[in-house]
Amino acid sequence: MTASGTRTANGTDPRAAILAAAESCFARYGITKTTMEDVARAASVSRATVYRYFTDRDSLVTESVTRRARANMGPARAYIARRPSIEEKLVEGICEDIRKGMLDPMMHRLVSPEEMILSTQLLTDSGRAVALTYELWEPVLADAQRTGELRPELDLRLVCEWISEIEIMYISRSAEETSSLDRVREKIRTFVIPALVTGAGQHERETSPGHCSGRSGVGSDTSSGKSA
Repeated sequence: MTASGTRTANGTDPRAAILAAAESCFARYGITKTTMEDVARAASVSRATVYRYFTDRDSLVTESVTRRARANMGPARAYIARRPSIEEKLVEGICEDIRKGMLDPMMHRLVSPEEMILSTQLLTDSGRAVALTYELWEPVLADAQRTGELRPELDLRLVCEWISEIEIMYISRSAEETSSLDRVREKIRTFVIPALVTGAGQHERETSPGHCSGRSGVGSDTSSGKSA
């Protein structure tokens, strides 16, 4: 039987057990200070067994992030699907990803200032964060392009890279700042939506309080009247 199909005597999946042990070590010692020896001890297996499934600590971290992200993929898709327009899907979907990331100890720890160098290497430079974001958002964005809601010339992978960067930036903040999501919503509506959604920028300008097609004309008439 291959390593991926091996199970322990009590029926547990050793790969999952090692991942769980690694996450407990990350919480106890910090990600960068955790060693493969620590993980083996926590999982009650030999270090050779850990190396059979994972080449190094970084692969453990990457697998943990991927597993957690994919576990949330179904609920996230359902959450996004309940929103009536692509604008609401983007605003509320991104904010929900940020909220969950802030409250997930592993994700929040990984993108914290103390671990930022490691997270940049594992998530950003490797393309893993963008790949996971693309896995979630590409079907939503592609459907919006087909219906004309999203600008047709957009590169969806580049859009997902932008979404990933926005989410990582806000997840790295304190979990106590989840109340600030209203401010995040405002920024997404003001800056992100007009760049992506068909006609959104024009609609914002036309409905803004200061916009009035006859405003300059009224001013001219008033001024003319005064000078008369």
